[in-house]
Amino acid sequence: MVSDFASDTAAVIAAWVGGLLTAASVLCIAAIFILRAVSERAKQTHEMVVQKWETTLFEATDIIETDGNAKELTANARSFFELNPHLDRRDLPHLLYEWNYIHESLVGESKQGLNFLAEKVDLSELSVKMLRSPMLDKRLLAINTLGNLGDQTAYDEIEKALSDRDSVISSWAWRALFRIDTQRTLGEHLSLIAERKDWSPIFVARVLQEIDADICSAPLCRLVEKSYADGIEERQMSRLISYLSLAHVADHTAIVNKILLESNAMEVLIACLRLVNSDDDLTRIREMTKDEHWEIRLHAALTLGRLGHEEDIERLIDLLDDPDWWVRYRTASALIAIPTMTEKRVLALTETLPNQFARDILLQVLTEMRLLCFTQTSLTLSR
Repeated sequence: MVSDFASDTAAVIAAWVGGLLTAASVLCIAAIFILRAVSERAKQTHEMVVQKWETTLFEATDIIETDGNAKELTANARSFFELNPHLDRRDLPHLLYEWNYIHESLVGESKQGLNFLAEKVDLSELSVKMLRSPMLDKRLLAINTLGNLGDQTAYDEIEKALSDRDSVISSWAWRALFRIDTQRTLGEHLSLIAERKDWSPIFVARVLQEIDADICSAPLCRLVEKSYADGIEERQMSRLISYLSLAHVADHTAIVNKILLESNAMEVLIACLRLVNSDDDLTRIREMTKDEHWEIRLHAALTLGRLGHEEDIERLIDLLDDPDWWVRYRTASALIAIPTMTEKRVLALTETLPNQFARDILLQVLTEMRLLCFTQTSLTLSR
């Protein structure tokens, strides 16, 4: 009797489990169809909005007439705006996407027509409201739109997003603030690139590249100097130093040389070596060709090749015998780049060097340069 009860209980449990799994499968299938339907509907809506507004957006790029310093609407622009399609609230995200895409594809005066169009349909006010949306994509659209509009009234609202945990939201808000008020953002928020480890260094570099070097150079150098004095983490310090490539050489030379002489952090030293363009620390760089880290030896060799001194040829030849393949490979490129290294001298080395590895790597790099039609100036002049 006990076995019958256990058998009945097992059957009931199996039936319930089977039913629940079947229901879950049905729900998953239904969810897939619903999501596909929503995606298809969004795609259709986007195409409809683009079709309705595309002509207006493109014509808006050519409606501002410039007469000296005065800018006014062309003769037919006034009637043009009277005929604009009505902006439905549900069309807003799709319109903003197209508006931003076209806006960032243009330069100069043509952007003013798009900004005027945005003013006519209240894109600024609608975008500020969208900043409070729980949807990430809508908040990004709003931030980018207000940045491209250069809307001063939205500065404080966007500034709140700088502390957002999401690195995409905070970094795009930082970019938008620079587009709205460059001087203020440089003074108040440039230091965030030293604090936010989660921001993409490529994204940060692109934002800094948009700023005139005359404006950005000095503040950036001061930030690097302060961060070095504060002893921030090695990876972040190396990123900050790499941004100095966007500053004036005269501004960053002193701090780069100081760090090169004082620091022992591998990534920091490599970042400095990439920026060296003078003989101020030549002794230090030559010492680095014997460093225990192969990465530093590699970049020291590249730096010596870039500086191009005849007396460093022997040092580079010694590095062709390095135990690390990458050091030998990059050293061969650096050696060939030295102005006094003619093709005849390089070929002679490929036959006379005592080490087989050194001869092979030098011949390999020389052959690659020929095949890729990337012959260094010194080799070209020697022919």
